[in-house]
Amino acid sequence: MRVEKLVALVPPPDEVIDAPRRQAFADCEAELGVILPADFKDLLSAYGMGRFFDYLFAYPLSGRGMNLARNTALRDGHADARRRHPDWYPYPLYPETDGLLIWGGTYDGHSLCWLTKGEPDRWPVVVWHQRNGDHHLYERGAVAFIVDWVQHTLPAQIVPMPPEDKAWFEPARKLDEVYVYVDGGSGSFEDRVRLLHQVFGPVQTRGASTEDGHYEVFRPGLDGDIETWRNTGNACTEEVQR
Repeated sequence: MRVEKLVALVPPPDEVIDAPRRQAFADCEAELGVILPADFKDLLSAYGMGRFFDYLFAYPLSGRGMNLARNTALRDGHADARRRHPDWYPYPLYPETDGLLIWGGTYDGHSLCWLTKGEPDRWPVVVWHQRNGDHHLYERGAVAFIVDWVQHTLPAQIVPMPPEDKAWFEPARKLDEVYVYVDGGSGSFEDRVRLLHQVFGPVQTRGASTEDGHYEVFRPGLDGDIETWRNTGNACTEEVQR
C-alpha cells in the first residue's frame, strides 16, 4: 500500500524529525543484508521519528533503531527460552533465514516485525507480544497494517484500537513524563481525573488501552490546549487504572 493513503488519514508533522537520506537507507540495508520494503522507506521519509497516537511507532534508521545489533541481541536474549520452550517461538528470529525482523513497536510492548520470507515488498507483518508470547500474522505490509489499525479494520486482539475522534502523529521530542495512578479516594473515577486535569492543566489526555482491546480517551469536560503544553517542552502523560 502506498503511504499516501496513510497521509490522508494521519497528517505528517510540519517538521520531520530524523528523516533518512538515501544513503542512510543504503547503509542500513547493507548492515542488515536485506532490501527494506519500499512502503517502509516511504513511511520513514514522510513521518520520521515519532509515534502514531502517541502509541505505535516505526524504528528510525539512526541510533539504536533499525540495525543488526538490535535484532541479534533480541535473538540471543531469547536463546535460552527457545531451547526450553520451542513452541513459544513459531518463527525464526533474524538474522536466521526467514526470521522475524523488527521494524516498529507499541508503547505497551508489542513488537512489530516482518516475516522476511520472499520478496521484501511482500513481507507480511507479525505482531509479537514478547510479554506473553502471542504472535499474530497479518498478511499485509507495514503501511497497510498502520492504515488498517487507524481505520479500525485490524482485528482488535492484535493491538488495542486507537481513538476514533481524531488521528495524530506525535514527532519525537524530549519529554518529561509524569505517571499518575488514580486509585481509591472519594468521588467517581471521572471526577478524580477531572481534578487531576485542573491541577496539571493545561493537558489533554492521550488515551489508554482497555481490556476489550480499545483505547479509552477521557474527556471529562476539561480539554486542555495541547499546543500550550507542547510549547513548554513538558508533557503530562497519565497512566490511569480503576
